[in-house]
Amino acid sequence: MFMNKKTMFSRVHRLLFLTMIMVPAVPLCLAAGIGFFSYVDTTNTFATDAIEQVAVDHRNMITVFLDERRADLESILALVQVESLSGPEGQKEMGRVLRASGGVFQDMGIIDPEGIQTAYSGPYALVGKRYSAAAWYRETRKHGYYVSDVFLGYRNVPHFVVAVARRIQGRIWVLRATIDSKLFGRLVEQVSIGDSGEAYILNKDGVFQTDRRSYGDLLEQDGFVYPSQDSSVMTFTGTDTDVDYLFASATMNDGKWRLIVRQKKDEAFQSTMFAVYTVVLILLCGGVVIVVLAVVVSRRVLDTLKRQAEEVDILENQLLQAARLAELGEMAAGFAHEINNPLQVMKTDTALLELTLGDLEEKGTDASLCDEAREVVEQFSIQIGRCAAITREILRFGRHDAPELQPLALPTYIPEVGAMVQGKAEVHGIDLRFDVDENVPIIAADPGQLQQVLINLLNNAIYAVVDRHGPEGGEISVSVRNVQGSAVIRVADNGTGMSQDVQSKIFLPFYTTKPPGQGTGMGLPVCHTIIDSLGGELTVESTRGQGTTFVMSIPGLSMRR
Repeated sequence: MFMNKKTMFSRVHRLLFLTMIMVPAVPLCLAAGIGFFSYVDTTNTFATDAIEQVAVDHRNMITVFLDERRADLESILALVQVESLSGPEGQKEMGRVLRASGGVFQDMGIIDPEGIQTAYSGPYALVGKRYSAAAWYRETRKHGYYVSDVFLGYRNVPHFVVAVARRIQGRIWVLRATIDSKLFGRLVEQVSIGDSGEAYILNKDGVFQTDRRSYGDLLEQDGFVYPSQDSSVMTFTGTDTDVDYLFASATMNDGKWRLIVRQKKDEAFQSTMFAVYTVVLILLCGGVVIVVLAVVVSRRVLDTLKRQAEEVDILENQLLQAARLAELGEMAAGFAHEINNPLQVMKTDTALLELTLGDLEEKGTDASLCDEAREVVEQFSIQIGRCAAITREILRFGRHDAPELQPLALPTYIPEVGAMVQGKAEVHGIDLRFDVDENVPIIAADPGQLQQVLINLLNNAIYAVVDRHGPEGGEISVSVRNVQGSAVIRVADNGTGMSQDVQSKIFLPFYTTKPPGQGTGMGLPVCHTIIDSLGGELTVESTRGQGTTFVMSIPGLSMRR
C-alpha cells in the first residue's frame, strides 16, 4: 500500500508539474510567436519600404541633376549666335561657357549638321572629329536630348555625354558636354543608408556606369544577375560574393539605366534580429519563471494532497476507533447489566447475614466475634453499593435514548459526577477540587449528557496535567457560579495549555492533539453540541505552557421560560 501511494503521488506530481508547465507555456509560445512574426513582418516591410524610398529619392536627385544639365545646355545652345557655331568665335564661346559652368562640365563642343565638331573647349584635341556614326549623336538628333552610357570614344577615357539638339536655319546642330565623372560618381555614391549601404548605376547590359564602393569599377560587367524590372522601382534580396543583400532598383534615364541601392541584410533587418533575441530572451525568462513556479506550486499542491491523504487516513482510523469505542460502550453496558445480577444476590445475602448476626448477638454469642463480623458485613455493603453505583453510571452513560431534560441541582450533581474521576485523579497525584456556589440556579439538562460533558473535560484535564507535571504537582479545579441567572461551570487545570491555532480547531470533529490510538477527536465536538442544545455556550481559555480553562454557561430554568 505504501509503495502504491508513493507511486501514485509521484505520478500526480509529474502530471501537475507537466500541466503547470504546458498550460502557461502554450499561450506564451503562441503569443511570442504571433508577436514575433507580426513584428518581423512589420520591420521587414519597414526596411524594404525604407530602402525603396531611398532609391526613389536618390533617383529623383540624380534625375534633377541631369535635367539641370540639360537645361543648361539648351539655354546655351539657344543663346549662341550663328557666327559662334564654328571657328575661332565658336572656340571662344565654348571656353567662356565651360568656365561659367562651375566645373560641372569637363568639356563642351558644338557639332554641325554633318556630325563634325566645329567648336570645342576642353583638354582634348577633338575639333573636326566626326560623330555622325555615334549612337548618342543619332539619338540626340532623333529625340532632341540624350544622356549616353559611359563609353571610351576618341579620348579612350571612360566618360558619358549630355547632348541637346536645335534646328538653326533649317539645319540640326548639337551641343554636347561631358559630365565630370568623379563629380557624378560622388553624387551617385552619396547615399545614407547604414554602414553597408551603397548606390551605383548600371546600364541595361549590367555594365557599371559609376564605380561601386565595395567592388566594381566603371565599365566593368557586374557578375550579379539582377531580376528583370517592369516597374519603375522594385525591391528584392540576393547573395553577391557570399553576402546577403537587400536591393532596391529604380529605373532612370528613360529606362536605359538602373540605379541600384543595396544594403547588407543583417544590417537592414537588424530590428528583426533584435526581435529574435528579444523573443528568445522572453521565452527563456518566461520558461524559467514557469518552471520555477511549476516546481514550487506542484510541490505545495503535492504536500497538500499528502497532508489531506494523511488526514483521511487518520480520520479513517478515528472512525474505526470510534466504532470500537461504541462497541465497547455497548459491551460495557452489557457487562454492567450482567454484574448487577450477582450484586443483587450479594446484596440480598449481605442483608440476610446482617439478620443472622442480629440473632447471634441476641443469643449471647461472643461480642468481639460479632463486632468483627459486622464490620466485614458493613464493608461488603459499602463495596457492593459502590459497585452498584458504578454500574448504574455506566448504564446511564451508554444509553442512546433521546435526551430527557429534567431539573438538576448542580450543588449536589457536580460532586457526584466528580466522584467518578476522583480516584483516577488521586492515582496520578492530581489535586482535584470542587467549589460550587449554593446559589447556582437549577438548570434543565439530561443528567447523562451533562455527565458525559463533565467527565470528558475532566479526563482531558487529567491528560494535560500528567503530560506536563507527571505524578505530582497537578491541579484541577471545578467551580460553579451564578452569573446573571445562568450557571457558569469552569473546569481549570495547570496542564500543557494550547496554542491559538489548536484552540481554533479543538471543536472540529476528529481533530485531536493526542497520539494515534489515544483520542478520537470526537469528545469536545460532542460536548459542544450537547451544551449548545441546552441553549448554553462552551468556550475555552488557554495559554501554552500554563494551563487551560473550559467555561460552560447554561441558562437557568427561570431564563428558559
